[in-house]
Amino acid sequence: MACFLKLRDQSLILVDFNIRNGLYYQVFRKDQPSRPNLLLSNGTHEYTAFLDEKNNFHVIAKNTRNQIIHLKESADKITKEVLLDDPNNTFKIDNIYAISVKNQIHLFYYADHPSTKTPELIYHLVNDPLAAPRPIETLYSRSINYDCIRNNGDLYLAVIVKKEDTYSIDLKHFEDYKDLSLQTSTPVSSEFPIVYCKVCMDKNGILHLIYLQEQYGKFQLIHKCKDREWSKENLLYSCGYPIKPIIFIYNDALWINWNENGIIKAILSVDHGNSFSKPIRASIEDPDISLHSYDAEPEASPSLICNQLYGVTYPTPKFAVLHSLDMDGIHFNMTPNTELQLYLNAIKNALNLSVSKSALEEENINLKHEILELNQIQRDITNQYNELAELTKRIQEEGKKWRELYFKGKTEIDFYKKRVKQLEKSLSSTSQDSAVEKPEPKEENNVIESEQPIPQESGASEDE
Repeated sequence: MACFLKLRDQSLILVDFNIRNGLYYQVFRKDQPSRPNLLLSNGTHEYTAFLDEKNNFHVIAKNTRNQIIHLKESADKITKEVLLDDPNNTFKIDNIYAISVKNQIHLFYYADHPSTKTPELIYHLVNDPLAAPRPIETLYSRSINYDCIRNNGDLYLAVIVKKEDTYSIDLKHFEDYKDLSLQTSTPVSSEFPIVYCKVCMDKNGILHLIYLQEQYGKFQLIHKCKDREWSKENLLYSCGYPIKPIIFIYNDALWINWNENGIIKAILSVDHGNSFSKPIRASIEDPDISLHSYDAEPEASPSLICNQLYGVTYPTPKFAVLHSLDMDGIHFNMTPNTELQLYLNAIKNALNLSVSKSALEEENINLKHEILELNQIQRDITNQYNELAELTKRIQEEGKKWRELYFKGKTEIDFYKKRVKQLEKSLSSTSQDSAVEKPEPKEENNVIESEQPIPQESGASEDE
């Protein structure tokens, strides 16, 4: 796997290895390419190259003595430093990858545990002399890959993990490099083997994940993305043998690209991964096409987001899919495709107008629906008010009847109260009259008795 480094001046650095030349680098410019420059005569196929924030390129490679060498461009010369020494190949270091984030070099590689001989993913903070290599995850196989990207100064790592009978992809966000503080999420978990994964983040902060899952002898290419939360799995393609798809974003379009038995195929999404085209056969045809790593300064190719590309290195570098779409001078020997740029800009403007118009129409329809709903609510309120008014009227009428009955009853009660008082008064006066009239007959009897002559005693009369 060759490494391509895109510089701010649009030159392209190729870092490659072959048996005849060893590990070397070559600079391609518009005028003419430079001659190959030797980096390590005893190099191997295990190496990685990247750019730092100062536009200097670095190479970390394993030599035939099982040493991990750090080669750095500094003041027009290359300096060398031995990072690790494994003379007996005890750790079997491979799958080397390095990246620069916030002026710190982050090195990843596979190595066997010294006692259990189980392969592990190792992290090494190169700039810190006191930082020792530390394991991040235990691997169930060396054949699986991992992927590492940076975005706005943040570092993300995707690792395939197997726990018991469950396969998963852990996405790790580095929060503190020295303490190795990681924020881990698991967007994928499956009972079927996961053998490959790639991640990419677009300019809107949407994280895209593709992975290859083996199910009943078929290898399925699946896509997931995360804006606020992870989307559902989207099966894009399946075939009978393993492939190594890569994902890149160019001019806001998301491409998934892979080599299938020497045939380059691609899938496109123009709506941030919500939908995808059917797989097509790419226009580039070359039997030597292979997978390469790619790193660039942000100002060198701002429209391209990726860390790997399919392409060829000889006689001049050429990348699949991008070779037909290059509007930014990614290929040093090609004039940017200004006609295609103009065409795409016109389509984008038309789409923006169409989207704006459709958005206004949708907003108008939504407002009409809201008005209809409000009218219905108004009618419901009116009906409820009328019902309440009718109920109030009936209550008032019933109240009026009860008031009439009340006053009528009160009048009758008052009448009977007065009648009772009259009767009581009448009875009282009658009883008084009866009490006065009873002694009168006794007086008459006395009078009558007094009116009768008083009888004289006979003896007295005779004396007279």
